[in-house]
Amino acid sequence: MEELVKLLTENNARLTTQVADQAEQIKSLNEQLAYLTKKLFGSSSEKTTNDNQLSLFEDAQVFNRRRQPKKKPSSNVSDDVKNEKV
Repeated sequence: MEELVKLLTENNARLTTQVADQAEQIKSLNEQLAYLTKKLFGSSSEKTTNDNQLSLFEDAQVFNRRRQPKKKPSSNVSDDVKNEKV
């Protein structure tokens, strides 16, 4: 009976240590999961790393230019005659 108590006590101590180690590992894994989840899905600034990629907003002059409407060529001869008389 004393041997059984001694064996159970040793087994209990070993299992208690194992549970503590696993709890520490779980805590570490949860921290890694939180960090990686935030890094993957969290807010971030989107910066271009490719120097050859053009930005839409680099040349503001492009957006400030007004497009001049093209003059349509007249396909009707009578329209040309009317426009010349006026």
